[in-house]
Amino acid sequence: MNPEDIKHNIRNMDTWERAVPMLVYFLAYHFIVQIILLAVLLVQFCAQLLFQKRLEHLYNFSIDISNYGRNIWLFLTYTSDRRLFPFADWSESCLLEEPLPQHGDHN
Repeated sequence: MNPEDIKHNIRNMDTWERAVPMLVYFLAYHFIVQIILLAVLLVQFCAQLLFQKRLEHLYNFSIDISNYGRNIWLFLTYTSDRRLFPFADWSESCLLEEPLPQHGDHN
């Protein structure tokens, strides 16, 4: 790769436009998603400890927030190009994302 290719790649706006959502998702994961998951973990543990059952509404929410967290990491690692909440609907952001195929795969 020559220096002109590198200059062209650095000026690619698609790459820079992805930087803002990446920063938002990274911060959301570390300061919101992890705290919510920890709270869910503690509440579900206490419910199990005291009542010997899980809280179903919290269980369903934990699936959504877990999928959202996984989808964030897929986006951050360039394994997915799908935009998530707050740049898309929450319900769509919680659907389990399939990773992009590898560059050599042609399915």
